[in-house]
Amino acid sequence: MGFRLYLLICFCFIFISVNAQEEEEMNPHQTTTNTSESRNEGNTGAQERKNYTYERSWSFGGNLGLSFWNGGTDILIAPKAYYNVSPKFLTGFGVTYIYSDYKDEFFGYNQNSFGASVMAAVRPVPMLQLSVEYEGLQTNRGGYAADEYWNNAIYLGASFVSGPVSFGFRYDVIYDAERSVYGSAFNPVIGFYF
Repeated sequence: MGFRLYLLICFCFIFISVNAQEEEEMNPHQTTTNTSESRNEGNTGAQERKNYTYERSWSFGGNLGLSFWNGGTDILIAPKAYYNVSPKFLTGFGVTYIYSDYKDEFFGYNQNSFGASVMAAVRPVPMLQLSVEYEGLQTNRGGYAADEYWNNAIYLGASFVSGPVSFGFRYDVIYDAERSVYGSAFNPVIGFYF
């Protein structure tokens, strides 16, 4: 538990420090003018670069998954909306639905999980994205071991970003093998943004 808490604190520190740095760089109320540039009417290119402001915008994406394995089927649908706060920081939310079904001659179950997630991500360099995400899922399991329960997960992730695609891994710091709908605390992540 100490290692998990340490990872969570480190990611929070990175988010706070990068966000504070960006607020200083992108503060729209902070104006600096160079008197020599303001006197020189022909130097409009330098003035345009200096007056550049980042437009905040929404982007959309998510995950789709389908797998078939030795008598089992898994379907994942997880659309997400992201708000690009700055070139280096984004936040977002999403909904998740997971259907699992497994049958053999001794055991069988079907499981429906649905819920929502909120996340924040920082890009210290354009190709690297670090993220933290909370996901809560209500799970209804039928069959041999019928059960209904709520599962919480806090993911720390790292992804490589290339254009509108990102891929990497995430780690659930509060993973519980008995309750999680995922088979491991580590999960591969492939994201699309548009």
